[in-house]
Amino acid sequence: MAGRPTLKQVAERAGVSLGMAGRVLGNYGYFSDITKKKVTDAARALNYTPNVIARSLRTRLTKTIGVLISDITTFFWTTLVRGIQDKAGKAGYSVILCNSDDESENEQLYLSTLFERNVDGLIVSPTPHNHSYLKKLARGLVPLVLVDRGVKGLRVPTIKSDNQAGAYEAVKHLIELGHDRIAIITGIPDVETSEERFVGYRQALQDKGIPIRKTLIRQGHFQKDQAFIATQELLRMKRSPSAIFVSNEPMVSGCILALKEGGVRIPEDISVVGFDDPVWASYMDPPLTAVSQPSYTMGILAFDYLLAQISNNVIDKKYLEDVILKPTLVIRKSCGSRLTDHDVQPAQGNSKSHYC
Repeated sequence: MAGRPTLKQVAERAGVSLGMAGRVLGNYGYFSDITKKKVTDAARALNYTPNVIARSLRTRLTKTIGVLISDITTFFWTTLVRGIQDKAGKAGYSVILCNSDDESENEQLYLSTLFERNVDGLIVSPTPHNHSYLKKLARGLVPLVLVDRGVKGLRVPTIKSDNQAGAYEAVKHLIELGHDRIAIITGIPDVETSEERFVGYRQALQDKGIPIRKTLIRQGHFQKDQAFIATQELLRMKRSPSAIFVSNEPMVSGCILALKEGGVRIPEDISVVGFDDPVWASYMDPPLTAVSQPSYTMGILAFDYLLAQISNNVIDKKYLEDVILKPTLVIRKSCGSRLTDHDVQPAQGNSKSHYC
């Protein structure tokens, strides 16, 4: 057969009308199981594939969404995107994935490209200095859902973790082990995720009457190399910290590398807690205590909320509201106790462990 097979040829081979063939292959309207088998068998025999462009002109839908995140190499984003893709695939949608590397210029370029490709909706983790363009898109141009970070003044649903609570629990854990010189390696200034985790750190110290020391606050910009440098600076202090709270996965890698190269033992010399719980955290020596985010669930919810907008199913007002999911502190062996036998009264019959 010369040329690309057409829907008309599928209909003729199946012995149904052109409209019925389109209905079956488009999976809309009513058709019997017998008709469905006839049409799908005919399409398979002819090696027919739908013309997506022609279908989008009829339905005004491309069955494609754009996903723009900061860095797919991290476990958090890999699992979140997998959640989006798994749910999108079941709904018949394809996903175009872009990485901004937290650069606003990259973000605007990719957003423009995705918009020009007529994607049906966007799931975006926004960079700090490009909010005006997002607000423009959100004004009826394209359905939009934010993940991991919100944007003040932008009235679209945001799916994220309770960053403040997660950081608070991590730092409180260190305090309960007797640490009072706790450093933090923060992310990118003005990024909501970074700011909220710092607030959790600060609040945990304040609640225990521990002063906030500016010398123990270092910026890592969510990057491994920057965290490596920040950790080296902390180690050069006359009174270095006894514990470090690191605000995301790539920075944990940089921090631990700097400690290893500096001959610093974990947790005997310095305790470490990370925000994000990649697979390798439990394989470390010692295994890493970390704040685990429900990233896969975040991805599923992000697509559900986007599809509700695409389908004009926002009568249910929940699809217009933000979703804040609870992270979990996973306690392993990278935190050592600074408490003495006098400070700790072990339960009768149990021996006291200095590491957790």
